[in-house]
Amino acid sequence: MSKPSPSGAARTPAYGLLVAVTSAVCFGTSGPLAKGLIDSGWSSAAVTAARLGLGSLLLVIPLILLRRRLFRELAKSPLLVVAYGVLGVAVVQLSFFNAVRYLDVPVALLIEYSGLILVVAYDWLIRGRKPTILTGFGCVTALTGLVVVILGGSGIGDIDPVGLVWAIVAGMGLASYFILATEDFSRSGGSVDPLALAAGGLMLGTIVIAVAGVVGLLPMSMSTDSPVLADTVVPWWLVALAIAGISTSLAYVTGVTAVRLLGATPASFVALIEVVASAVASWWLLGQTMAAAQLVGAAVLLAGLVAVNLGGRPRATSDESSLHDPSLDHPSLNDVEGGRDDAVGVDPVIGVDVFERPGLTKTTDP
Repeated sequence: MSKPSPSGAARTPAYGLLVAVTSAVCFGTSGPLAKGLIDSGWSSAAVTAARLGLGSLLLVIPLILLRRRLFRELAKSPLLVVAYGVLGVAVVQLSFFNAVRYLDVPVALLIEYSGLILVVAYDWLIRGRKPTILTGFGCVTALTGLVVVILGGSGIGDIDPVGLVWAIVAGMGLASYFILATEDFSRSGGSVDPLALAAGGLMLGTIVIAVAGVVGLLPMSMSTDSPVLADTVVPWWLVALAIAGISTSLAYVTGVTAVRLLGATPASFVALIEVVASAVASWWLLGQTMAAAQLVGAAVLLAGLVAVNLGGRPRATSDESSLHDPSLDHPSLNDVEGGRDDAVGVDPVIGVDVFERPGLTKTTDP
């Protein structure tokens, strides 16, 4: 039995961070692109339905052609897939768009992202893994920077209680997105491949949003007028494909993979970069600019994310590293060496153990 490469193990945190940042940047493009379609006559619900529907197709078709076996993994944890599609995809979108009916978009976004605190609480209270001091400091710093980024150019104003409730629900859905992307809910049936989970979740999310539109909960309207982005007239279908391919398919796949690599807590706070990415994309595509205070907040936010990532790196002495054999951690890992790629706790694509989360320490003795 060959030992895993130490250099490969050392690259895991950096690779996970890169994947998480990619996901956040992709998600950050959705707002400006959607704004272009909305300004050209689309309703927010129609943009959401197109985003999730086309995004799921862009994932499902290649998987059917190239990796059809992945869809069998959805049957391993059907409740996980349903929960991820409803809570982690549809509820976030539906609740946020309902929140912005009553609240300013920055205020609704701030309240939604405050739901990330629930991820830390879940890891601590439910999984019994206490955040490290550095992780806790990074969380507080990141949230502080987020507040400045979002509100640095405006004020909160009056908050409608109905909008507040919808934004809180959106925050709960956002927390669910990161929590459900881990292995906690699929141990009994086996690991669900991140591609399969993202595709299944997007398909279910599309159905939920479509039903919400059919029953009149959200208005549905589309337009073939070309939106203007970066002072350029862009075909509406090209913008729709960009939202589906970049802001949805790539964003969700890399997001799920990032959670598998980093753990729910570090990945969820790296995802705060979405706010900064959205601001930059808005400046480029829509001509919107950030105030000086918002730039300061962005720097504080990034500093907090670095602290969370550093606090999330596992610590091991050189002796421990040289003597530790990961195959002994879980019996199922031996099955992987024997040819199984669906062993419990091992992601068949990225091939890493996802039981232990970085940045968290056990509160109980082994």
